Formats: sequence, C-alpha cells, structure tokens
Amino acid sequence: MGHRVKEEELGKIQLGIRYVGLEIGQFYWQCLKLVAASEELTETDILRRIIRSWSETLPPAVREKARAETTRLEAWKAHELCAREVARLQAKQATLSTRRRLPADTLAMEI
Repeated sequence: MGHRVKEEELGKIQLGIRYVGLEIGQFYWQCLKLVAASEELTETDILRRIIRSWSETLPPAVREKARAETTRLEAWKAHELCAREVARLQAKQATLSTRRRLPADTLAMEI
C-alpha cells in the first residue's frame, strides 16, 4: 500500500471520527489495518498479535488455564477434521464400489 493510499485512508478515518462519530475501537482497528498492510499482515495476524499482547497481562494461573483449554480445543478440532476426512473417504469408496457393481449399460446412462 503506497504512502498516498495510506494518507487517503487516514483522511477517511479522521472524517469518520469528526462527522460520523466513529468509535475509538473502529479508529484503532482501521489504524492497525493500515500498519498491517505495510507489513503484509492479514487481519487474523493482527488479531493474534493483539490477543497475545493482551494475554501477557493476565495472571499466570489464568494463562495456564487458557493454554490447557486451547490444547484441549486443538485436539478436539484435529479429531473432528480427521473424522470428517474418514467419512468423506468412506463415502467416496462407497460410490466407487456401487459403480463397479452396476452393469455397463447403467454406467453409460449415468455419464
């Protein structure tokens, strides 16, 4: 994103604050997106950085509990993804098995 584009975006943000009453959170988010664009970061990257820096302010016990929950959720997500993939492959195999058992003239009609 070029310097001129950034200046235009900041101008829009300032107008939004002045005339529309853009909330400070929206203003901050727009500024972060401008900075991130120059670093080629995605919105997800921005959010990860914000959450990481915010989580560092939490008490150690809360951080440890959050880490444990994150690990549990990641394991659950991996299990769910694996189960979906297995179901997809089984459905594909069932379709292939069905086609193999059909007479040749039935296959010609399907295609």
